[in-house]
Formats: sequence, structure tokens, C-alpha cells
Amino acid sequence: MVRSALKEKSLNNPDVPFRFRGVDNTRVEALSDGVFAIATALLVISSSIPETYAELLHFLKDLVPFALCMALLMLIWYQHYVFFIRYGFKDATIVAVNTLLLFLILFYIYPLKFLMQLLYDMFSAMFTQNQEAFQHIFTEVIRMENTPHLMVIYGFGAACIFFTLAVMYLIAYRRASSLGLNNREKFMTKVSMRANVLMGVIPLVSCLFCLLPISPNISFTIGGFIYWLYPAVMMPFGVRNKKLLSKISN
Repeated sequence: MVRSALKEKSLNNPDVPFRFRGVDNTRVEALSDGVFAIATALLVISSSIPETYAELLHFLKDLVPFALCMALLMLIWYQHYVFFIRYGFKDATIVAVNTLLLFLILFYIYPLKFLMQLLYDMFSAMFTQNQEAFQHIFTEVIRMENTPHLMVIYGFGAACIFFTLAVMYLIAYRRASSLGLNNREKFMTKVSMRANVLMGVIPLVSCLFCLLPISPNISFTIGGFIYWLYPAVMMPFGVRNKKLLSKISN
């Protein structure tokens, strides 16, 4: 439903500089939407149903981590939607790569929820100066020596997802002639491929840093701050390529 509505809106938008080749919804897209729906359901059922008012208040504390997880999941889903409406692939190669992507998303969803919940609880304890809650996090929830391993699991999963998306765009770029891509479409395909490589490199750097034999609290802290490279890298990347695209003719 959502994918169909977005396709209809995109097709009626004359400002989009790309000729869409995936107008019809395919079985690959339908299966993918089902997996994304399952991933969303897993986010919901990872929290128990509240039976008392105190449990309800505790459940509401999950709202921010849940929203962050949903935002990241929808970012990946939207990239998936853009890819298939642009190129309309249905062949075995794309099905295989897409299957890998769906597998990684299902693997990634629980580490994502765990990390977001941990960070929310940690920062809440820090801002409220609740030393008891802070102590509980790093004794009962996760020990400090295990935090670098958590960052490795999360970083590896995120990197693999974005690198898989980059491979999908690489396949599309190599088929530029058979798809009939014009110069602007080739450039946009290349930009999308490079953007996903950059999106994957940052969590990979965090992952590799957390594997270094250094103090766990330093590893966990700096490994997290590495993700602040996203706005520092992606915003200039987007601005630069927007200017370059305006200079390219069909």
C-alpha cells in the first residue's frame, strides 16, 4: 500500500530527474515489504505488554529507542523503494542480493533495538544523575568489558547492509546500457552507490576501532562518537553532488 502510493506520487512528480522503470510492484518488492513489516513487528514484540500502570510508564520509556529504530529501518526501506522504482529489476542476481539484504535486516533489528535502548537508558541516567540506574546498566544489563563487542556487532551489521545496497547500485550502473540510462541517471546511480559505501564505511570504522586492544570505556565512547561523522561527511557529499548534477545534461 505505502509503496504503491509513493510510486503514484513519484510518477506524477515532473521534478524528479529519473525515468522510472519499475512502475509495477513485483513479487520481490512484495516479499521485501513483508520482511520489513516483520522487522517492525519484532521491534514491537521485543517489549512486553504492560499490565500495570507502572509497567505502562516503563513501556513509554521505550518510545524514543523505538522511534530511532523505526527511523533507521525506514531509511533502509526508502532506499530499497528508490532502487526498485528506478530500475525495476526482477532477475536472479538482484533476487539473490536482495535476499542477503533482507537476511541482514532481520539479523540487525535486535542489536539495533538493544543498543538504542542502552544508549537511551545510559544518557537518561547521566542527565538525571541517577547513579543507581547507571550502575544497574553496567552490571545487570551489560558489563563495560562487553560494550566494545556490542559496538562491533552493531557496526558490522550496519556496514553489511549499506555495502549490500551499494552492490545493488553497482549492478545497476554496470547495466546502464541495457537500461538505457542517460548521463544524469548514470551520475545519480553512481552517487547512490558511493553514498551507500560511505554510509557503510563509518560503522565499519567504529567496528574496527572497537576491536583495538584498548580500555573498554574508551573504545565504547569513541566508537560511538565515530557515528557523528555521518553529518560531517554526508552533508558536504550531498551538496557537492547536487551542484555537479545541475551541470550534467541528458
